Amino acid sequence: MGATSRIGAVPVDRDGRPVTADEILEVAGNIVERHGLDALTMRRLSDDLGVAVTSIYWHVGNRDAVLDGLVDRLLDRMETIRAVGATPIERMASLARQLRATLLERQHLVGLAHERDRSPAMFLPVQQALAVELESIGLTGSEAALRLRVLQVHVISSVLMDRAAARNASHGTVDPDLWPTDFPDRELVAALADPAAYDTVFEFGLHVLLSGIDASH
Repeated sequence: MGATSRIGAVPVDRDGRPVTADEILEVAGNIVERHGLDALTMRRLSDDLGVAVTSIYWHVGNRDAVLDGLVDRLLDRMETIRAVGATPIERMASLARQLRATLLERQHLVGLAHERDRSPAMFLPVQQALAVELESIGLTGSEAALRLRVLQVHVISSVLMDRAAARNASHGTVDPDLWPTDFPDRELVAALADPAAYDTVFEFGLHVLLSGIDASH
């Protein structure tokens, strides 16, 4: 790989195409999400971009600066989550679903944000949006805080269970042989022996939680 050249003080790759900081962070994020945080090295990043390592330093900085940039991009992504729906309950459901999808799609970056003590800032936009919806149905203060936390815990728990199931197909299942042979509800035992569909579990739990919130005000 040839060294990166510069045209007008802007780094370009071997084909003469300008390389931007956003592109560097985009490629870095793809490496992290596909292969994990340990796979992100400056050499790997420069190879995937087709530029010299010095170009990355020129635009973004060292590996630590790249990681900070990735967390900043994740926080920017969280800012784009918006409530959708005709009612407060529908809008809160949409926020929970979008948060869950983002946490699942960017699990390595979420872990990175946690390691760098950026989790409070990461969750803040969704928390504020949920607080607005809770206030609109008359829930404020400690009552609103409790319900907001319950929804957040439900989302995060669902994500953790989903990840565990992805690593081990038998996660969340039960061994029917451990149940008493005379247990009356054999259909329940058989159902618990099947792998859990965590999308379905999440949606059912979300419905129950939001129904309780709707009935409480």
